[in-house]
Amino acid sequence: MDTTVFLAQLWGPAVLLVGIGMFLSRAHYAAVYRNIGSEALAVLIFAMGSIALGVLQVTTHNLWNTTPQIIVSLLGWGLLIKGSLFALVPKFGDRMGDWAADTKLIPIAGAFMLIIGIYLTWIGFLA
Repeated sequence: MDTTVFLAQLWGPAVLLVGIGMFLSRAHYAAVYRNIGSEALAVLIFAMGSIALGVLQVTTHNLWNTTPQIIVSLLGWGLLIKGSLFALVPKFGDRMGDWAADTKLIPIAGAFMLIIGIYLTWIGFLA
């Protein structure tokens, strides 16, 4: 199985379901964003997990030729960068979470995640 297809099978349903959740439970996701930095141990665990998974994905899939490859690569790099920011500047996540909740960005992020999730799920399972 192609690595891009395999990673699309992992990312697609996860991103799709979170995107749907952002529409069905908007208040929950606003609370998640607002409280993202309130538990120091959770921030550390998230940072370490994100860095490890980001490095794993970036080292195994850093391809930029086709649209699916670009999207999957961007997700891996995004995971690595976000985990690194949480490890290096823990308050960054808290500030960004507050900003996301205050600007009503959740429906926009949800729509974006729905589109990416549908596309990757289609690539992973149907194309």
